[in-house]
Amino acid sequence: MDVSILFATRNRAAQLERTLECYRALDTQGLDWELLIVDNGSTDATAEVIEQARRDLPITYLHADGVGQNRARNVAMDRLSGELVIFTDDDVLPEPDCMRAYIEAAQRWPDDVIFGARIEPSFPADTPAWMTSPDFEFATTAFARYQPADQEGPVGRHPYGPSFAVRRAAFQGMRFNEQLGPQTGSYAMGGEGDFLRRLAARGHRYIYVPQARVAHVVRTDQTNADWLLSRAYKKGRGQVYLPSAKKTPKLYWRGAPLKLWLATLRSGLRYELCRRLQSAQKRACIERGITYQFRLGQVHELRARQIRLTHDNHD
Repeated sequence: MDVSILFATRNRAAQLERTLECYRALDTQGLDWELLIVDNGSTDATAEVIEQARRDLPITYLHADGVGQNRARNVAMDRLSGELVIFTDDDVLPEPDCMRAYIEAAQRWPDDVIFGARIEPSFPADTPAWMTSPDFEFATTAFARYQPADQEGPVGRHPYGPSFAVRRAAFQGMRFNEQLGPQTGSYAMGGEGDFLRRLAARGHRYIYVPQARVAHVVRTDQTNADWLLSRAYKKGRGQVYLPSAKKTPKLYWRGAPLKLWLATLRSGLRYELCRRLQSAQKRACIERGITYQFRLGQVHELRARQIRLTHDNHD
């Protein structure tokens, strides 16, 4: 089989229906492909939407016990048949030529195994202009904007979750870390990053494919300050599990580097001062809040990890 496409879904029946319409419009002429959808405990009309779509799409419908995007992905890892596997999400709309662009790029780069699409956020009409601008740096984390270069080729930044492709032979036996990524309540981000960095550690490069284009749908609630700050906190938690080239700090206090504690305190004071002097919805305050919540997430996850390690050692 040429291509397998995999994504998990949970209680997004209306969005899923829109997404599947895009798959009906894919240019798949002459290609042997499959679409694996893992239901991560939906209680809405998801099953009905998928059963309807199975009439004209090559869907394999799977179910995951327990909530967690990476847990759902792992359910499907041994069911994939395509030589190239496209990992994506249920709120991502591929352009009609997206699959073919991935395949052609894989042919142009036969010695490489990891490919990333151009990801453009699709914002609600009333989104503030500064938030949609490419110079809003947190957009890469908040909305998965991915445009690391102008031309196709190797890049230093790993692809993002809304759309990346990997040769199946390269990840045989690998699984996604189920402690990372979307799940119930607050969680540590970074499930795709962890997976792709482990692949890269085997000597593989990231190949950016701008011709493979997708739109990542941004919900209205994802453009308010509270959601962005929550996203930054989750990003900070996930950052703890990613490799770093920085030197190991010498001074620690309560499980986290003293330097990080001080940076978190400073950023928290700056954010609180901005909130008192300006609207908490203004860009300056939101960006200061993002910095504070990111560092706070790091501190909390480091402390939680130390507590777990101490508990395990006592056991």
